[in-house]
Amino acid sequence: MNDLVSNYGYLGAFFISTFGNFTVFFPVPFVLTIYAFGATLNPLMLGLVCGLGSTVGEFSAYLIGMGGRKVLNDRYGSQLETARKLVAKYGVTVIFLFALLPLPDDLILIPLGMMKFDIKKAIAAMFAGKFLMCTAVAYAGRYSYSTIKDIFASSGWLGGVLSTGLMVVIIYVMLKIDWSKFIEEDLELV
Repeated sequence: MNDLVSNYGYLGAFFISTFGNFTVFFPVPFVLTIYAFGATLNPLMLGLVCGLGSTVGEFSAYLIGMGGRKVLNDRYGSQLETARKLVAKYGVTVIFLFALLPLPDDLILIPLGMMKFDIKKAIAAMFAGKFLMCTAVAYAGRYSYSTIKDIFASSGWLGGVLSTGLMVVIIYVMLKIDWSKFIEEDLELV
């Protein structure tokens, strides 16, 4: 990983974050890269660069939605316009939360692109959420990467078993938690 960081640095992190967020096309676990790069690079600068790259990548979904509107506009144009007006009140908050939390951004960005939601607001909300998320991951890497690396490197096969177990737990939690409840509660508070 040290070679990867020294060879590619912030530019490499930017491209990995961009391609990692073309989730419709290239599912890349870019968060692991941010975590690992955070151990060496400045976490705040890394969060900024990766937040920007993530925002650029995520807007592939928004553009797909815009293209879908062209197909649907003749038949459903008035419904899409009504939906856009309804989303205008909470759209920025929803985009921010989807960007910040481990939620699939495409689920919200494609419909927002179809509704022609204000692209400047969408970009600002997406960047704010991705910047905060990437910065938090980079700082986590800064303060825990070497410890985690040492634990798994020194434990041999046990480290592999622990890694697999941890991955299963994380996936289980991601699938079993109904994230929409958290979103609904947050929206009710706004």
